[in-house]
Amino acid sequence: MHKNQKLALVVDDSKMQCKLLTVLLNEENYQVIIANDGASGVQMYIEHQPDLVLMDINMPIMDGFEASRRIKKLSGEGTLAPLIFITSMDSEQAFIDSVEAGGDSILVRPFTPRVFKAKIKSIQRISDLVDQVKGLQLEQQKDAELAEKMMSGVIEARNFALDKIGVIKKAATIFSGDIQLSALCPNGDLHILLGDFTGHGLRASIGAIPVTETFRAMTKKGFSLLEIVAQLNRQMFTLLPGDLFFAASFACISEHEKSAYIFNAGLPNGYLFDVQANIKQQFVSTHPPLGILPKLLADAQVEVVQVMANDRIVFITDGIVEARNQAGELFGFSRFEKAAMDGIGKKMLVNTVLSSLDDFCQNCAQEDDISLVDVPCSGWQQIKLSNKVTIPEGFTEEDNYFSTVKNLLPTWSYHLHLTGELLKKVNPIPLVMNQINDLEGAGEHWQSLYTILTELFINALDHGVLELNSSLKNSAEGFSQYFKERANRLEMLGNDDIQGSEDFVGITLKYFPLTKGGKMIINIKDSGQGFDILDVMKDNSMAMNDGLKLSGRGVELVNQLCDTLDYQEQGTLVIASYIWHD
Repeated sequence: MHKNQKLALVVDDSKMQCKLLTVLLNEENYQVIIANDGASGVQMYIEHQPDLVLMDINMPIMDGFEASRRIKKLSGEGTLAPLIFITSMDSEQAFIDSVEAGGDSILVRPFTPRVFKAKIKSIQRISDLVDQVKGLQLEQQKDAELAEKMMSGVIEARNFALDKIGVIKKAATIFSGDIQLSALCPNGDLHILLGDFTGHGLRASIGAIPVTETFRAMTKKGFSLLEIVAQLNRQMFTLLPGDLFFAASFACISEHEKSAYIFNAGLPNGYLFDVQANIKQQFVSTHPPLGILPKLLADAQVEVVQVMANDRIVFITDGIVEARNQAGELFGFSRFEKAAMDGIGKKMLVNTVLSSLDDFCQNCAQEDDISLVDVPCSGWQQIKLSNKVTIPEGFTEEDNYFSTVKNLLPTWSYHLHLTGELLKKVNPIPLVMNQINDLEGAGEHWQSLYTILTELFINALDHGVLELNSSLKNSAEGFSQYFKERANRLEMLGNDDIQGSEDFVGITLKYFPLTKGGKMIINIKDSGQGFDILDVMKDNSMAMNDGLKLSGRGVELVNQLCDTLDYQEQGTLVIASYIWHD
């Protein structure tokens, strides 16, 4: 057969008709193969995969209608060959039966060679268009698979603690509209996001990359969870079409605070499980999905919960609970919870949930993207703490390594003074760290400095300006009460004092370069009433030794990170020095 020659299958029990049709087809540059009954025609179709089938209706062993039905069923797995019935049955019922059997056209004898050839050209033109569309679809699928692979590399490969966090991700199509992100904060906290864009497929995934980059960049700079959520909402409102939105659950897990901050915007309930697989708490959605409103609701707040080291937080998308079996039943929350509990008991939550889903759904078509994240509340990072800086090899104390700048002016200093309204609207720590990075460049030692600044600023704001008592956090109930009261008092800041001169927190940094490192002096002053620092430090030390107290952990952490830590002016001023070496 020549390269451009097509293959036709003629199925007819009349040898004369076969010869006639062969001559006409040869004139149209077709090679012809012949079968004299329907069953043989089906077998030859399987063996030769022709480009065109001409089918008689009345034949022995198997008639043309049955043969056509079988061929059309087979053609979906390979080349779609057009099928033309050639018959002497000139009736309305013959036309109807031909179409129902899968015929693409019908020719009624007698017909002229010109009519036959015109019909062949017409039907083959349609077949060629189908082949072109299939080729384009195959090329598009390859491009989509490549794009999905690249997108997954950008989104998932850079996630933090991939070996610690359990993930289920089953896309309904090539592209998943679900997204799972994890990133480490400068102070060692862990940020988690599980999101679900409306629908699934390529259109549903258009926001994945901007969400990823914003989430990671803001986490790295030290922005709080609610600040990240607010920015993502603004971004999605601007970026997404009106009929798309982004349902998402967020978590910030602080191992040293033994607490988690949760925000659920439109996803199914999240879960906090303990080590015995009990559900300690569920996190219901408290906000519409992101991208619907131009900004977050005025009362939007994170939910704060106490967590233990062996607890785990689990988020799911609705694709899990809305998965259906052959009877049309939903997998539902009860089945998911049972599977999750069994999985925790076996220490293989992801595999157990997947197995339960597969057993339930059997081979039913997946209707939506299915996603889950399973996050331990500890164990992803070991924070190195030391209140002593060792002298590097090659130096001695006589080299005056750490005191080469004594009595000299700092290389630079930085001062920020926040009052009233700004105290409840602005998180100053990312601003401060950006300035430090711009001046001195990036470095791992800035992570400890970030932790020091964050803890000292929060102490100044919470216990100085807001006059909150940290002892409230000594129980799970008080923990929640503490953060509710904090939100209420923050909201009142600046309401009575329009000029904002009464409530303030001031931050001053002084940087001194050392021979092989540097020293940062940190002053933080607040407008509070102060406290007896000796009593507080004594209480915290006793509580830490007993391992019973939830509050005071921030001060203890700062004390270990700093070279010196000094409270003055009845506790309203703290002066800390942080020294590092390269």
